[in-house]
Amino acid sequence: MTLATATLAPAYDPGSWSTFFTLTGTAAATLTGLFFVAFSLRVRELQLSLALRTRARYLLIWLIAIAISSGFVVMPGQPHAALAAEILVVSTGCAAYTVWSVLRTARWELPPFSADLVGRCLGMGATWLLSIGAGISLLAGSGGGLYLLAFAVLLGIALEVAAAWSLIVWVGKDIRGNDIMPGREHRAEPPGAGRLAAGGDGSRAVPGQ
Repeated sequence: MTLATATLAPAYDPGSWSTFFTLTGTAAATLTGLFFVAFSLRVRELQLSLALRTRARYLLIWLIAIAISSGFVVMPGQPHAALAAEILVVSTGCAAYTVWSVLRTARWELPPFSADLVGRCLGMGATWLLSIGAGISLLAGSGGGLYLLAFAVLLGIALEVAAAWSLIVWVGKDIRGNDIMPGREHRAEPPGAGRLAAGGDGSRAVPGQ
């Protein structure tokens, strides 16, 4: 065995990655459960925006794809071709579904151009390319192999956390940051309201004090 072969061997040996992908699969499954709880608590707000519902949906699909891909790697006794095919199916399926969802939503609610939008698109694209490249590399027997999938999974989890925080902050608003929840609109204080408002000690507020 040459030095190059010995160096590349872990990239094509799923057994060497069992601990790593067990960890990432567990993290993805845990985040999926937490997202379900968080979204279920704000389901009414999500129902008011197609764009936010779509983002919540493909965030969950991403996490499920990470958990499934990690599970395939730690599944014992699989030939490399089968593992490569599974990774390719999950990665391309997730990518196709996300693109379809985003394009479908854009027909109704076109999101404004922003750094957050650009970052999400670049991050998603990099994750898909790394995952698909991992599957192709395993089939070809050359390239980065499971190292590519490992980077894709780590990048995906990091993007999931950032995107979920951004989504939760924007729940209850439309794609331009305006309130969409009934009763949240700012109402101007009627004239004389300050004069009639009683303080906690029974005193009344007087304008100018």
